[in-house]
Amino acid sequence: MTIAIALILALTRQLHLARDNQQARRWRGMIGDCALREQELGGKTLAIVGLGRIGMRLAALARAFDMRVIGVRRTARPEPAIADEVVAAADLSQALARADVVALTCPLTPETEGLIDAAALAALKPGALLINVARGRVVDEKALIAALAGGSVRAAALDCFPEEPLPRWSPFWALPNVLITPHAAGETGRYEENVVDILVDNIERLLRGESELRNQVV
Repeated sequence: MTIAIALILALTRQLHLARDNQQARRWRGMIGDCALREQELGGKTLAIVGLGRIGMRLAALARAFDMRVIGVRRTARPEPAIADEVVAAADLSQALARADVVALTCPLTPETEGLIDAAALAALKPGALLINVARGRVVDEKALIAALAGGSVRAAALDCFPEEPLPRWSPFWALPNVLITPHAAGETGRYEENVVDILVDNIERLLRGESELRNQVV
């Protein structure tokens, strides 16, 4: 999941603000307050909500940047090769409270719809970053806008929204601490090739009598 790690890097290095400054032809000087400067990933904690294929790939990339990874999934079985810690969905709030960055990589199900609501956002560690490459309806949009505007969430990178294309009147467009991508997480030069590979693999699995498929949502 390269776009997720790219968005994490973009927010921690404040590339969205650098682009705004470039457009305004403004040279930003040295920031005196260390807390407001660009950050490094090493030593930071990443909570991945949804530890499926995409979440596990993101975990591997994050660990390469020396991040500590907490996985959140239905059941809290240990995955030492993937994450430093795995907690059950029922313990989401305690994972959020410890995370510097939260990445949503879960499917949209009745259990995950509205999962990141006002209470979940309030549980976030102060100054946390939110990455959503899952589905727009996993997040309570109004609650997130309020948290971003109020500063309780430092910044967010959003690849998906409840209504797409994102309406021109959406407050997200005007928030300087939001990085928007147009639901392009899987849109690469190899997209069609990757889809065909998964389709062929799944057909072969079915022909062998297997019940577990790649990218299967249970």
